Amino acid sequence: MFRFKCKISNTVIMKCCLCIPKDANIPAFKYSSSNLCKHIELAKDLLHPSPEDEKRNHKKKRLVQSPNSYFMDVKCPGCYKITTVFSHAQTVVLCVGCSTVLCQPTGGKARLTEGCSFRRKQH
Repeated sequence: MFRFKCKISNTVIMKCCLCIPKDANIPAFKYSSSNLCKHIELAKDLLHPSPEDEKRNHKKKRLVQSPNSYFMDVKCPGCYKITTVFSHAQTVVLCVGCSTVLCQPTGGKARLTEGCSFRRKQH
C-alpha cells in the first residue's frame, strides 16, 4: 500500500500506491504512522460506503438521509397484548390490557421493560 521513497532526518517520505495516476507523498515520523492512517481513511470510496459506515454517520450526513427512529410492536409479558411503540418515545408507555409499564424514556431511545419482547415494524 505504501512504498518507501526517502528519509530526511527523522521524517520518512512514503508513496501511496492507491493514489494512481497521481503520486501522493506522505510525510511520516519514523516511529509514528498516524499520517499514513489518516491518508488511508481519506482514500476510502465515498460513493459506495459500507452499511456499517452509513449507520455510524449522522442521519443527515448519510448518502441517502434516513432516520434512526422506528416503530415497534411490543408484547406485554403479562397479558400478551401487542402495543405499537415509537423507539424514541418520550413518555412512559403502559399496556392497554393490564396497565404494566412497557417502556420508559431515556435521553434518546426508550428503554423496554425487562421481559418485554419487540418486533421492528416494516414500512
